[in-house]
Parts: sequence; structure tokens; C-alpha cells
Amino acid sequence: MKESNKQLMMDTVKTLTGSSRAVGSNDEKKACKYIKNKLESYGYKTQLQTFSVPSDYSESGEVKFNSSQNLISIKKSKVNYNKGIIIICAHYDCNKDSVGANDNASGVSVVMETARLLKNISSDYECRFIFFGGEEIGYLGSRYYIKNLSSNDKKNIKAVINIDSIAQKDGSKPSIFTINGEKNYATMLLKNIPEYMTVKKTVKEFSDYAVFDEAGIPSLCIGQVYDKNLKINGPQDTISTIDESKLKLVADIIINSLVNLEVLNYWGNAKIKATFIRGFVIPLI
Repeated sequence: MKESNKQLMMDTVKTLTGSSRAVGSNDEKKACKYIKNKLESYGYKTQLQTFSVPSDYSESGEVKFNSSQNLISIKKSKVNYNKGIIIICAHYDCNKDSVGANDNASGVSVVMETARLLKNISSDYECRFIFFGGEEIGYLGSRYYIKNLSSNDKKNIKAVINIDSIAQKDGSKPSIFTINGEKNYATMLLKNIPEYMTVKKTVKEFSDYAVFDEAGIPSLCIGQVYDKNLKINGPQDTISTIDESKLKLVADIIINSLVNLEVLNYWGNAKIKATFIRGFVIPLI
């Protein structure tokens, strides 16, 4: 069993909360560079995907534009044995009035730790670790990403695991959200989850996974319930609010679910769980 490192994740949160990462700002770009450097230190190659974002209005009412960027790292599947793509993602921008500790340095830290620990684990699936910009003003990064996917890539994405706002001390325990509250391929990938982490229907807990769901891709978000206790999108969302045990809980679930990946096969209308042994599919009855 792989275990995540709480200190490394807290170090990420501390670095990212040194300033606000407002969409299109220099500080958002600095945060992207920090994540990029860390991923490359783990041995990954990275790709930047730049897109335009509205930044201001002129006196005549004309929209001014700036740029934001997505950061993508790909862990290839076994040679000639790719069963599809799994995306693990988080947005790294935040509200301009916040330093975004929970929303969403917490999610970024978990995706980074997942990438670190899965680097040398072989898999039948290609894993894409994606850090989206522009989430706070309409999921612009994830929308741009999906718009520019090839039809083959879009068809091959089997599941999206989105992490957003998971670790506020006095917030709810982390939950699993889908748009309709039903299980899908993404939720079925998660193993050894606490009993309280049942799948819930999205109410206000929107994030980039909603865009993938719109595109017909099985998606989920792990996050906290959006209630009166959740202190995001404002000055209260600082590193002092972060519960490192919640970071570790979510990271360990995702990491060990992907290390011990099982495959879901659909025979007719029946959902049959199966595992691969020496290249053969063995139903687990």
C-alpha cells in the first residue's frame, strides 16, 4: 500500500498560498511554474495549454483580455496495452480576494502527490494529471481543454477524478459528488473509501468535473459540502484552516485505487466487476 506524505502536501499548500492566484494574473502564472517544476522533478514531461480570459473592461465597455494556462502531465500506459485514459485534476487558480488554501491548493497538493507516487507504477491505463486555470470564472481551462481534445482522445477518456476544496478543518468530511448523484465508471474506480463517503448529488459543489460530465465523460468530484461552514472564495481561506489529515485521506484513497486498478466490464445490461491476471479477464463473482 502506498502512503502519501502529509508534509509534502502541506508544503505545496504553503507555497501556493503565498499570494492570490487570480485568473490571468502573474501570480497564477507563478503558481503554474511552481507546479510544473515539481512535476518535472518527479520525472514527468509537462505541456502548457494557453487560452484567453477576460481581465477588465475599457471605458467604452470593450472587454480586455489576458491569458491563463492549463498544465498537463501524462503517465503512459504499458506499451501496446492502453485500456483508456483516466484524468486526475484540480484547478490551481483562486478568487482574487483569497489566497485559496482550501479552494484549491488542497486539491492541487493531492493531485501532485498522486503523480509523485504513481510515477513508477505500471498500469493498463494512461493517467493524465491536469491542473486547470480559469476555473473561478466559468471553468474556462477545462472548457478549453475539452474543446481541443481530438475525437479519439475524448472517446478514450474513461473517467475523471476532480479534487476541489477537501480539507477545511471545520468543514464537512470529504464527499464524492456526481452531477446526478448516481454511481458511474469514475466512482467505481475508488476503493477502500470510508462508509460516510457515499456518492452525493451535486447541489452547489460545481467544479471542472461538471464540464466533463456535459461532454458525456464519467466524472466525479471529491470535495466538502458547500454549506455555511465552508470558508472559500474569501480572505478566510488561509493555510491555518487546512486539516492535513483530510489531505492524506483523499490522497491515499486515490493513489491506492489507481495502484490496484480494477476494470469494469459491461456484458449486456449486467455490470460485472473483473480483474486482470496474466492478461486474462477473470470475473469476480
